[in-house]
Amino acid sequence: MSEPVSAIPAAIVHYVGKWQSREPEMRVLQVFCAPSQQTRFCAWGALLHELREALFELSDARVTAVKSGWWAEELLGLAQGRHRHPLTEALVGSDAPWSDLGRALLLQTGDDARHADTSEAIAALLPLARSVLAVESALFETALFKARSSDAAARGLAIHWLLQRLPQGLASEDRARIPMHLFARHGLTAEQLAAGQGEPLLRDWTGELLRALPASTSDASLLRRGRLRFDHARLARLSDGKGFGESPALATLWRAWRAARVA
Repeated sequence: MSEPVSAIPAAIVHYVGKWQSREPEMRVLQVFCAPSQQTRFCAWGALLHELREALFELSDARVTAVKSGWWAEELLGLAQGRHRHPLTEALVGSDAPWSDLGRALLLQTGDDARHADTSEAIAALLPLARSVLAVESALFETALFKARSSDAAARGLAIHWLLQRLPQGLASEDRARIPMHLFARHGLTAEQLAAGQGEPLLRDWTGELLRALPASTSDASLLRRGRLRFDHARLARLSDGKGFGESPALATLWRAWRAARVA
């Protein structure tokens, strides 16, 4: 029997709300998710938000290490049927490579090196992105990792993480992972960028990310297809100097519908 939207477990509502407050377009995309997949769609999206926050968005490196380590342990335990968190409980029962994701999370923790160029900045995130997508492919039974599009999808996810570092990450230790060649091109320091003096640099950065973003990932899950369309739109606005505002509601609805139409 199909599971209605209202059947999403109360235990994960808080985490789903956190995720969708950060990515409000996902509330729209959720409408196009099959009712039987609603809980899994929301739990997975919220879990990815928690992992992203733990890895990239905490101000104290010690807290990052502790929180990322906790999540890695949780994912390794999930592979053995153990779980402590409501989000992982909602994902129990899937034959997904959780252990690989837990190990990839540990390897990524603490990697805040400054990269020379955009290709290097993206490449540094690809191992983790591939592990995430291997789990996602199993959760949603997609053909992604039997297709050539797997590398494109991993690149799209890495770029999504870099995009999500803006604008708050500009004042962080990793300076939103913006590569060094852009600071050299614009003659700016990281401090000047954090102080709001780097609009041309940000246009260049988001333009380079936009050009590196794959055009489509038709073999991926609904979440990944929608995320790619939304990221294309946001990067296009930023690279045109139109700021961080949200797309019009009708444009978001149209992109979600287009993502859902690709079977």
